[in-house]
Amino acid sequence: MLSFLYPMRTFIIVAGTIERPNPMTADWVTPLSFSPPLAGVAIGKTRYTRKLVEEQKEFVIAVPTVELLKDVWIAGTTSGARENKAEKMSVTFIPSQKVSPPSIKECAANIECKVVKEVETGDHIFFVGEIVNVTYGDAFKNREPDVKNFKFLMHAKSGAYFTYQSDEIIKP
Repeated sequence: MLSFLYPMRTFIIVAGTIERPNPMTADWVTPLSFSPPLAGVAIGKTRYTRKLVEEQKEFVIAVPTVELLKDVWIAGTTSGARENKAEKMSVTFIPSQKVSPPSIKECAANIECKVVKEVETGDHIFFVGEIVNVTYGDAFKNREPDVKNFKFLMHAKSGAYFTYQSDEIIKP
């Protein structure tokens, strides 16, 4: 039933520490409030990242572009409980400014969040995070996404099927 919601933007949720980062691919990320600024992510109960976010009460939402697809795939198909994903990835983990989990230098933006609420939703936990800091590069000129020059990654459907948005902007 959830397949009807795709395609969806794809993000990397980062938990852990700069010494041992644990990135996880996530599609189920959503904005929740302007004031206070809140974003949410649903993480499966069996995921190692869920355990880390519950312990730390912090996470980073990293915004990848299509150029990072191989790293996104590694983050989504490797268990951080069994392997150090960061060692398999080609990205650079850098200290975040206001949370313990690191940010990813090559991502278009890094959204630092502190957990303010956890909601059990069936086989997932929905973490509501207050956005405490955002860092971003050229892909977000004037804080708006530059869809003409950057290819923001989307999961087209379940499995290894990805796409990116067109640079065509349509207005009603």
